[in-house]
Order: sequence, then structure tokens, then C-alpha cells
Amino acid sequence: MTCDEVRELLPEHLLGTLEGSEDLEVRRHVRGCAGCRGEMVALADGLASFARAAHDRTPPPELRDRVIAVLEEDWRDTGEPSRPGRRSAWIGWAAAALALIVTLAWAGVQTHRANAAAASAASYERLLSVLGGTEFRVGELERRGDLTIDGSVLLYDSHEAQSWAIVLARAPGSTGTADVWLESTDGRVIEVGSIEFQPDGDGATWLVTSSDLDPFDHATITTDDGTVLATAEIDPA
Repeated sequence: MTCDEVRELLPEHLLGTLEGSEDLEVRRHVRGCAGCRGEMVALADGLASFARAAHDRTPPPELRDRVIAVLEEDWRDTGEPSRPGRRSAWIGWAAAALALIVTLAWAGVQTHRANAAAASAASYERLLSVLGGTEFRVGELERRGDLTIDGSVLLYDSHEAQSWAIVLARAPGSTGTADVWLESTDGRVIEVGSIEFQPDGDGATWLVTSSDLDPFDHATITTDDGTVLATAEIDPA
């Protein structure tokens, strides 16, 4: 290969997207050519600078393959002629540029998500601190009979003797009442209260107690005769 040919392929060589035989030719050439070797070092330094700007975050491994596949598809669609055995030079440079841009964008998204998660965690901790609690726990109602019913359970565990539970349910087309119970793994039961379903099927009940709700990790909704309508497994929020 000539120096011009090698320098056209250097971006792909550094990105690891160059085909085996061409990559071997590039390696052989730069070992014996100080000028092309210097060009490769300068380009590698540029790639490293962009990588550091991306906060040292590595994009998913399949990302590079998707970028190269799209570029090659576009290149084929143009019908641009190329010399046998090697790609047009712009593919390598475009691949390098686009891969770097996508890497930076991906890193930015991940950084934003991490910052948002940290802010949410800090807000959660402040809320617990102000209320004097230890944690919130939640559960999703799953129906256990023919009645269509869904909803959620929210428990607030407090070390200030002010724990509470809220149960929100919806059973479209249903009327009447249902009872809600909290259960612990050791067999203890606390009655939360009765849900009275409104004409639109919505209902709710709650409990404020000095009892420790921490052991209770299961909720059950039953009819007056004990038929189970729905249950919920309660886990940390």
C-alpha cells in the first residue's frame, strides 16, 4: 500500500473496523514508515481526547457495529464505484466521526440518568428524614378471582410510632365493600379497613397506627364472607 492509501484507512484501523487483510497491510506499512506512524499516533491521540471527554463511559459493544452497518448501507445505495478490496476513504473518516459523536451522546444520556437517579435518591432520603420514617414500601394488587380488580398498596414505616398504610383499588362495575388485611410471614394479621366501592368502581382505605408495620409484607382484599379478591406482595420502594 502507498502512504496515501494507508492514511485513508487509519481511522478504521484505530476503530478496529478494518477487514483482516487490509488491517494486516496497514500494520506492516506503519512499522516501516515513520510518516504514517506519526499520522497514526496523532489520530489516536485525538480519539483518546474524545474518549476522555465522554467521561470514560463505554457505549454498548453493538453500537459500533450498527454505526458501520448504516454507513456501509448508505455507501452501497449511492452506487459510488470503489477499487476492489477496499472501501471509499470517506467511510473510515465518517465512521470515526459518527462513532465519536454517538459515544459522546450516549455518555451524556447516561450521565443525565445517573444525576437524575442521585437527585431522586437524595429527595427520597430528605422526605424520610422529615417524616421520621425508615422507608416506603409498595405493592401492586393482583386479582385472585373472577372480579376484575387492580390497584396498589403503600406502606410507610416510621420509628416515630406514626406508621400508615394506604390501599387504592379499582373494580369497574362493582359495588359494595371489601376488607383489606396486612399479613406478616410469621402469621400476624392487621386489618387496614374496609373499601367501599363507588359507582365508578374506585375505592380506598387507610390505616394510621403506632404498631410496627415492618414485618408485614403481604396484603389481601376479601369479601365479607372471606373470598379472596386480590393480593399484593409488598416490597421496598
